[in-house]
Amino acid sequence: IIIIIIIKLATSATVFSPRKITEVPETQLRVAFDGDDVLFSDESERLYKTHGLDKFLEHEKAHENKPLDHGPLKGFLEALGKLQQKFYPKGQRLDCPIRTYLVTACSAASSGTRALKTLRSWGLETDEALFLAGAPKGPMLEKIRPHIVFGDQMFHVEGAAELGTVAAHVLYGVAQKFQSKTVRDVKKDTSVKQLE
Repeated sequence: IIIIIIIKLATSATVFSPRKITEVPETQLRVAFDGDDVLFSDESERLYKTHGLDKFLEHEKAHENKPLDHGPLKGFLEALGKLQQKFYPKGQRLDCPIRTYLVTACSAASSGTRALKTLRSWGLETDEALFLAGAPKGPMLEKIRPHIVFGDQMFHVEGAAELGTVAAHVLYGVAQKFQSKTVRDVKKDTSVKQLE
């Protein structure tokens, strides 16, 4: 319920119920975020979609030390980070009841440095940063078993839901222009809940 309230405050998102139930930890809230168009702006994604991979790689290398603008869920990660910090003085850094993940299809070599430097420039961090270099996110999500994952691309959102993870499609950024037909088709499914 807290997650749904924060989503309503942060952005419009469509939550997909999983097709099967994956057991998630009862003593630790686990939240996974995509990078571009979710935590970060769509600047890099836009460049990739309009100019291709080579231009994207060149741009990321040239702007490695320039933080990305924030995306729609930066504030949610910030709020989770503040909650986590309340447990750190109690010696619960490793056993904190909240754990956050950056799970991105980008590779660490192409844009990982910029993503991590951006988080640091904001005074934020995630407990784990997973750069999958184009691999599907579903198998990794099965391993970390988050309570919810936030993503901007239906391919990854649907993959997470199929493997048993509650997934929220963040309706932000240039990726929406490339998948609008897919989203309309999927919204006919009764397992979808629109939050606005």
